[in-house]
Amino acid sequence: MFLFLLADIVVVSRVNRMVTRGLLMRLGCEVTVVSSGRECLQVISQPGQSFQVLLLDVCMPDMDGYEVAIRIQEKFARHERPLLVALTANTDMATRERCLSLGMDRVILKPISLEKMRIVLTELLDVGSVNDNHWRARGK
Repeated sequence: MFLFLLADIVVVSRVNRMVTRGLLMRLGCEVTVVSSGRECLQVISQPGQSFQVLLLDVCMPDMDGYEVAIRIQEKFARHERPLLVALTANTDMATRERCLSLGMDRVILKPISLEKMRIVLTELLDVGSVNDNHWRARGK
């Protein structure tokens, strides 16, 4: 069983959050849901918490997914942190490039389907981060 932390907007996308959580559960994942970037950082900082993957909406309130990703990377060594997956409805290349340049491991475009989620997560968990070469070069 894989442990996921889903950080998504509460008010704007309650339905999206329920759908994403349901998709992860159908794939056999254990899911914890938070509603903000600050809450995400609080949960992963608690002793004994260990998530394999964080799904981060890039447009969360109070602290967006970009800032959460930066803070997680400051707090954890590369191979001690969860894999970071950006969730976004933005289809432009600039958003994808920004996510990857900030060290996120994958980007999933909304709307999310079961098959899309399965493919991205299987690839991520089998192959690892698209940024592995970047992190090796930096010595992390």
